[in-house]
Amino acid sequence: MKEKNKEATSIGFWSFIFVIAIGFGYLNDYVWHNSAVNHIFTGGKVIAFFLFLTGYFLVKHYKNNKHKNENSANLAWNYFFEKFRKLYPVLLSGVLVAFIVRNIIAGTKINNIFAIFMNSIWEFLGLSQLGAVNFINIDSLTFTPAVGVSYLWNYPLWIISAILIVSLILYYILSKNEDLFKGLIAPVIIIITYSNIGFGSAGLDINLLNSFGIANGLARVLAAVCLGMLMYYIVEYFKKKKFNEFMMMLFSLLHIGIAIFLLYTIYVGISWSELVNGIILYIFCIVLLVNKDYISVLYSNSYICKLLGKMSLYYYAYFIVFVYLIVYIFPEMSYYASLVFNFLFSTGFAFIMMCLMEYVIFPIIKKSKNNC
Repeated sequence: MKEKNKEATSIGFWSFIFVIAIGFGYLNDYVWHNSAVNHIFTGGKVIAFFLFLTGYFLVKHYKNNKHKNENSANLAWNYFFEKFRKLYPVLLSGVLVAFIVRNIIAGTKINNIFAIFMNSIWEFLGLSQLGAVNFINIDSLTFTPAVGVSYLWNYPLWIISAILIVSLILYYILSKNEDLFKGLIAPVIIIITYSNIGFGSAGLDINLLNSFGIANGLARVLAAVCLGMLMYYIVEYFKKKKFNEFMMMLFSLLHIGIAIFLLYTIYVGISWSELVNGIILYIFCIVLLVNKDYISVLYSNSYICKLLGKMSLYYYAYFIVFVYLIVYIFPEMSYYASLVFNFLFSTGFAFIMMCLMEYVIFPIIKKSKNNC
């Protein structure tokens, strides 16, 4: 099996587990936050896992394409459009489904639909992080359209928007000077971003990032992707290293220990700082990508894990819709029933949309591109 497929299968299973955790976290926060029920699955702060992987595969793509006789701008734009073609159809469908569902729930009049659509244009373009954004309060499910405001109909998808923007910038910088990027630029971006977060956590009125004109969420994505890019060099070091029995056992223990720890914290909702969460997920990503321990072989070549990895993107794109729908259609549903139904409906819809995209939409796009 090719190395790329090994990587895809080794991270696929955990990608799916983590998007489910994120989905349950949103359900708890938006529907059950004022409820006296004992919440479970409240520790779904694992989005950094996907951002680290974004950075890792960005550098991997650069390494595989830097031999081409193209300038940095062309390489960066080619990567951006390749990533845009993969992510945008899923992102657009996620926004569109949420747009339709939320307007139906809100009882929007037909004559207001176009104005609301135009006010949300940045999100429909997949570039919500370039526009001023305002999330609609799920408690009221009502809104007043405002000119120049991009409504996040599917709030979690702002991460994909940020990834697209950040990938273009970082790929260009990397291709201009790889040594300067990994030795200076990436560390500076990481230090400035997380220092700013630390100041904010300490209650200090300091917002260095905003003074540079960088939104806080976009800055965090920028820093996390930089960390993922630096991860590439760590992973490559271990991949080239011949593992003895001790190293195999050490990585196996890390694999088992971190996996159990993450599942436990996701379930019981232990609250850790962003820094601690990031370090744990970072080490876990390295173990999965190196893929040389005794545990990885259990699922690294599994077709099911690869399928779950593909489906995780679609689950992430649509789960918020079922948070809205279930609370609207079944307002008296119990907490535990809502967890089960959200999982079942989100998984089923994600599978249907994955098949539609993978076997209908993407082949049409590919065929159109080849005919140009």
